[in-house]
Amino acid sequence: MKNNMLILVAVVAALVSTTDLANAQSRDVTVSVELKDVLSAGGIGDGGTAAGANAVDFLFDNVNKYNTTQTQTIADQVRVLSTKSYVVNLKAQTPTFVSTTSSATLPLDILKVSASKTGANAFGDVITPTTLDQLIVSQSVATLDQGYDFKYEIAPNQTLIEADKEKYNVVLTYTVSAQ
Repeated sequence: MKNNMLILVAVVAALVSTTDLANAQSRDVTVSVELKDVLSAGGIGDGGTAAGANAVDFLFDNVNKYNTTQTQTIADQVRVLSTKSYVVNLKAQTPTFVSTTSSATLPLDILKVSASKTGANAFGDVITPTTLDQLIVSQSVATLDQGYDFKYEIAPNQTLIEADKEKYNVVLTYTVSAQ
């Protein structure tokens, strides 16, 4: 009787076990990860995260400013996210500074620009802007978040003394390109 009872328990257990398997279902799911190259250089207002200003203002309003080199350093003006090595180029949108109130102009060669990784304080080669792309940051590796500070300088010069006393603008474009 004991053997019959063990056989009955084994049969019931086998039936329960096959019933559970018959009710089980499975589904395969494919998970994909597609990586694309990404390149970003914008400031906060341009959809990026760089906190530096989009404007650089020089004011020559006293003798000391005309007689000494004027420098404006803008921290974190360009912030790069790039999945590849990259470079940063600089170019002016016009061949001169243009007056905001007349047809007067100033030559671009009064302005010098250099770049540094944010917080490094070691600025690279000085660039005189032109309407052609000029390399201002080179040999940079892929990064999730690299900021760049830019230093703008105007040295004392006769052009400033002789020019019409009004406000002049030029738009500079920084372009990040994958390598």
